[in-house]
Amino acid sequence: MKIQPKKENENVGFHYTVTDEQMEAYSKLSIEQKLQWLASTAKFIYDIQTPEERERCKRAKNFKW
Repeated sequence: MKIQPKKENENVGFHYTVTDEQMEAYSKLSIEQKLQWLASTAKFIYDIQTPEERERCKRAKNFKW
């Protein structure tokens, strides 16, 4: 099955700017703090996704080129 973007996201780019200050602050976190941040971010994303979006992500992770 070919993974395609949602129609409303077609031809739409995405970017996120990170400042030098944000990168420096992140680099000062301990490994444990970074892993806690990662876990809480993953939970947040999972919680706001619809079941359909979760399925799309699951298929995308298992995608073979």
